Amino acid sequence: MKAGQIVLRLVCAALVWGGATRVEARSLAEQVNSFFGPGGLALDVRHSNPNLPPHTADFSSSTLATLGLLIQQLAPRAADFPAISMVPGLTFRYDPQAQLFERSSASLGPVFVEQAQTLGRGKLDLGFSYLFIDFDKLNGEDLDRLMFTAHHRPDPISGNDTATVRFERFTLQSHVASFFATYGHTDRWDVNLLIPVVSTYWNMRSRVRLNNESGPFHFFDNDLQITERTFSAKDDKTGVGDLQLRTKYHLLSSGMSNLASGLVLRLPTGEEENFQGIGDTTLTPFLALSQEYSRFHTHASVGIELNFADSSRSRVRHAAGVTLQVIEQLAFSVDVIGSSNLTAYRISANVPQFDANASETAPPIPSGFTRVTKTLSTDMVDLAVGFKVNPFRSTVGFFTVFVPLNHDGLRADLIPAAGLEVSF
Repeated sequence: MKAGQIVLRLVCAALVWGGATRVEARSLAEQVNSFFGPGGLALDVRHSNPNLPPHTADFSSSTLATLGLLIQQLAPRAADFPAISMVPGLTFRYDPQAQLFERSSASLGPVFVEQAQTLGRGKLDLGFSYLFIDFDKLNGEDLDRLMFTAHHRPDPISGNDTATVRFERFTLQSHVASFFATYGHTDRWDVNLLIPVVSTYWNMRSRVRLNNESGPFHFFDNDLQITERTFSAKDDKTGVGDLQLRTKYHLLSSGMSNLASGLVLRLPTGEEENFQGIGDTTLTPFLALSQEYSRFHTHASVGIELNFADSSRSRVRHAAGVTLQVIEQLAFSVDVIGSSNLTAYRISANVPQFDANASETAPPIPSGFTRVTKTLSTDMVDLAVGFKVNPFRSTVGFFTVFVPLNHDGLRADLIPAAGLEVSF
């Protein structure tokens, strides 16, 4: 079977699988949003005074606003995990006189930074990578220490009552197995397919304390007069992530430098609400520059990720680093990889508003909505340190650890990554 047919079949399988995952009910985002109940934190109340009618104590306004904004921050950033480069191992060129392929670079090169060198005409590179991401901070704040206050809907008697919501656990983890194939169409032109499979695990526990400022009205259990309750839930989802179609052309080769240009088309085959895709189609034109100096391989790349659905989510992606070739079969690399939005990125949520003179009968009906908007910090920079080995022939393995250099966005303390690729 030809390499082109293999790539085509992989694309079709990914699209079918991606479409199948979208029919699943109760996504992780929906479960987070309805964590305290379908309409937020609401309690059925019986007054100690029998002359007062029962009503629903509704604390949904602040709860929905906070969780709604939190989900919008989590979803796209959780799926924006590092992607392996198109040629993470050996590069070749064909010698027509000897009718053999020979290595075009003495260095094993970078893993997560695109280099200018291409695979080589007629060569096929197959491989996979694995990343484990334990998201534990949002803009520098621990996810399992989040706290906010929900207010009772306005009424003359208990409108000043509040509920303190404190998260004791907020776990969001992703296991990402990426499968890729690169084919050298010519000595200067590569085409690539990357298919990630993502398993996402969510576990949340929160303690809510009722603050009855106006009197003993609100309890989770009216008979026992309990004013604290723990909410907990967990789930996991597995599905295909966003499919990436990539191509690169080696523009310039000289003794001073190598320059390549390329395109990355990212298709929203991953489920955004399960934190497995960004939900939008993007196109990223990029430039890659690299060169060898004795045992050192320097490399840098820059690209603009254009988001067709929401221009405010377009990003600049940049990376640079160096690989030290210790011996022929072993290399160490240090890279700085980052991205940032072109414009300020804002997210919004509708907050229900309740009329102070509205009826106290359940369920409460909002009289209108207020739009709450938040501007996000979106500069994300990581240090990637790792090594590569060439144990035999055209097989290359690697191990890399990502460490954040700033606190913006949804982050993990470190991200371990490993993989293997082989050329034919």
